[in-house]
Amino acid sequence: MTREDDFSVVVFAKNTSGLYRTYRNIKQNPLADTIQILAVRVEGNADQFSQSDLKELQLLGEKEKTLQAQAMDEKFGPFQMKDKRFREMLKDPKLIYIDGSECQDIASELYSQITGTYITFVRGGNGFSKEAFRELQRCFQEEGSDVAVIKIDGKDSLPVKEHNNYCDSFGKDATLDDHACLLHQMYPAYTFVTEKLKWTKEIRKDTWYLDIMEMVYRNAVSCGKISVISGENARVQIPAEHFIRDEWENLIQDTEQTGMFYERFLKRLEEYRKQGKIRFVKNGDYVLLYYYTKLAEVIFRNPEHVELISYERNIDEFLKHLEFPELIIFSHHIGRENKLYLLHKYFPDINKRYPRQTEAVMDSEQDELNVRIFQLTDEGIHCEFSVVEPWMRNREFCMITGERRYKAVWRYTLDRFGWCRKETATEKLYLVDIPYGGIHDSVCWAEKEQGHIRKMYNVSYGKYTPFAKEVPLFLHVRGMLLLPAGKKRSISSLEEQNEDQIQEQYEICVKPYRIGRTLILGWKRDRALLLQGLPGKKAFFVRWLCAWKRARKKKQIWLFSDRVNRGDDNGEVMFRYVCENPVSGVKPYFVISKNTPESRELVKLGKIVEPFSWNHKILFLLNDLSLSSQANKTVVNPFGSFEYLYRDLMYNKKLVFLQHGVTKDNQSQWLNKYNRNLFGFVVNTKQEYDSIFNYDYYYPAKNVWLTGMPRFDRLVHAERKYVTIMPTWRKSLSSGTDDRGVWKLGEEFVHSEYFCFYNDLLNSEKLLKASEKYGYTICFMPHPNTVDGLHLFRRDPRVKFLDSSSSYREIFAQTDLMVTDYSSVAFDFAYLRKPIVYAQFDRESFFSGSHSYTEGYFDYERDGFGEVEDTLEGTVERIIEYMASDCQIKEKYLKRMDDTFAFNDRNCCRRVYKKIMENM
Repeated sequence: MTREDDFSVVVFAKNTSGLYRTYRNIKQNPLADTIQILAVRVEGNADQFSQSDLKELQLLGEKEKTLQAQAMDEKFGPFQMKDKRFREMLKDPKLIYIDGSECQDIASELYSQITGTYITFVRGGNGFSKEAFRELQRCFQEEGSDVAVIKIDGKDSLPVKEHNNYCDSFGKDATLDDHACLLHQMYPAYTFVTEKLKWTKEIRKDTWYLDIMEMVYRNAVSCGKISVISGENARVQIPAEHFIRDEWENLIQDTEQTGMFYERFLKRLEEYRKQGKIRFVKNGDYVLLYYYTKLAEVIFRNPEHVELISYERNIDEFLKHLEFPELIIFSHHIGRENKLYLLHKYFPDINKRYPRQTEAVMDSEQDELNVRIFQLTDEGIHCEFSVVEPWMRNREFCMITGERRYKAVWRYTLDRFGWCRKETATEKLYLVDIPYGGIHDSVCWAEKEQGHIRKMYNVSYGKYTPFAKEVPLFLHVRGMLLLPAGKKRSISSLEEQNEDQIQEQYEICVKPYRIGRTLILGWKRDRALLLQGLPGKKAFFVRWLCAWKRARKKKQIWLFSDRVNRGDDNGEVMFRYVCENPVSGVKPYFVISKNTPESRELVKLGKIVEPFSWNHKILFLLNDLSLSSQANKTVVNPFGSFEYLYRDLMYNKKLVFLQHGVTKDNQSQWLNKYNRNLFGFVVNTKQEYDSIFNYDYYYPAKNVWLTGMPRFDRLVHAERKYVTIMPTWRKSLSSGTDDRGVWKLGEEFVHSEYFCFYNDLLNSEKLLKASEKYGYTICFMPHPNTVDGLHLFRRDPRVKFLDSSSSYREIFAQTDLMVTDYSSVAFDFAYLRKPIVYAQFDRESFFSGSHSYTEGYFDYERDGFGEVEDTLEGTVERIIEYMASDCQIKEKYLKRMDDTFAFNDRNCCRRVYKKIMENM
């Protein structure tokens, strides 16, 4: 059949900007006149670009265009005639628009409209290089292929890397079974001969991506001939390629929708395999193994979920009949611990068929040892390291220096790994202390199993060690020089029937200190830095400047901070305390943007430093102590991904986390010792103190300080009959952080449940009339991470809108009743013994893991300082009830407040300072 066009490009789009980006890309292609565009509107929230995504777009020169396009989407809404971009596309005779929200049969509609000889399916926002279509045309005509695959221009993630490596290694006469490791999930990289395409039964408007992935799979594994174009000219452009994976991964990981993923996608792949229609069985099984692995991960995390357990039988049945067990060995998506378990359970004799590849998985030399903390104490070296230990092994660990062995003591289990409901490995944390007098020749790690001691070779160094594999950093301590020694060793290869020679730094060399030797090591380090490009050259300069300043440093440097764009928190209060009560031999600095109101006041007390400036970074490397209400990258690492260039200067920095509020929920995922390594963790209540040891924070008692937050010292009463609504934020509302580490508001904010609830509450006529009746003013103080959306709220003149110019201290003082949700500011209010109402309309989703912490010891019904409401109506009624009683606090809540706080004086700053001096 002769068709009118050479290509048909089906574009599935959620918003106008995504569709328009793809449309303009195609229109700029040399073959644009022969390309038909089928634009399909589908359901779903618009993509939220993270900071990483924007950096990628910036490299492509697309960042500003993308932001402008998003702004237009927000202004006009998706696919509206008032949007000139949409009108432009509809006028183009080469574009056919299909509204998937109204179309009853998208697949049939597409099939009837296609005019291209070849067809490809993409996502709104994808594009093609200028030569892509010409190369595809050549491939089909010269090689007689049914399917052609091209490389991807996108972020160098594992799926993209695996896809592109596959394209590079695929030979001209190769088949999918010769090179089986291709997942077919990056569907925009596939183009098909239209007449030979086996269509899916349906394309659903909500899970269209599953239908497209299934169709790509069916056609790829059963086609007559597949070709791969490995040249650099033919590429599909997929900025922020994770959006392709996010759609189906979010579906499978949500236990309420895992069944949908299985029924609509994985089950269909199973059935197609059982029908015997697959030509490339090995590749087909590789794909199935990948999705079964993802399903097994979900089952392991939810072992009590009845529906998920039923899928375990399907996984077991597949593995029992897996024709190519070597796929388990070759897979990049199955952890080594699970490979050991699967091979041991299902294929115990596989080593006879693949001895070297099996050895590469089975050999304990492959076990990774992660050095998490390597610190110099007054007595010697303190080391904390973790090892992932498979279920079948029982070992001890030690560190060896010279002829001496120092036994490692197990302290914590950091993580657990498994396949379905079987735990296959645990990551255990060990501690070792080596006195300086015992250090000789070298320091290495070793395992002891059945009486045999073997070195650990697969050693990596974390951010709280002074070493980095990329740069030869070294330490000078007690007349010794310590540096990782690069040594070659042979390992078995997964891919080849031979051994690989690799360079590993699995031991630390110990050399006597000599000036000449130090100069040589410094020269090698500096040379390696200069080879790291512009970041390395900056590091060379900064390190030189730091060395010069350190030699002239006469006082300790203490860095204080709150948010980069605001003070008015524990950091500022502690800074004021130190400035007003000068510490001998200490020079304090406050890190804050100089164009903020607080900076103009703080500069009268002491030195102000611009965040991420050269001065800030140098002071960070020179500082003896940091004190902050935050623990974000401004505070812990202003160098971002280039911290490894400075690791020997920053691995042992001391951070006192003053907190932004009382830790009432479990925040151990990001505040634990191996993620933040806090020198001092300030807490306020006995319950809070105990929770640090009950959850997985991993801090010893000396690092947890029950002192009370500094800002409690400045709380006062100055009531003005204000009812202040003061909610916290939701991580799900953010599109990531900017270069300063400040969270940005996503474009879907205005459609969120969060926005709708508070917008309705602030405009409740019943509430506002009652406030007038009882003489109260309703105030709204947004969280700093949502303040950029303040203009989106309807503004009744009876409501007082507060912003970043409002001081928390003044708000707490002037407010008679606080309405919050989960915010820890309730504790500040409770400290003043004032009434509180909790509005928790989204409790289930808030604690589902979408925010930065999970539910902790604090039960709002049992421990809270006020009533908990979960509806708009209930919240309004409760506020009115309090206003009617002159906002008098109830006895049971007053008693809870009295029983909560460890201290009720004004000496929190003094206690924090005392703890610092005790531990410095």
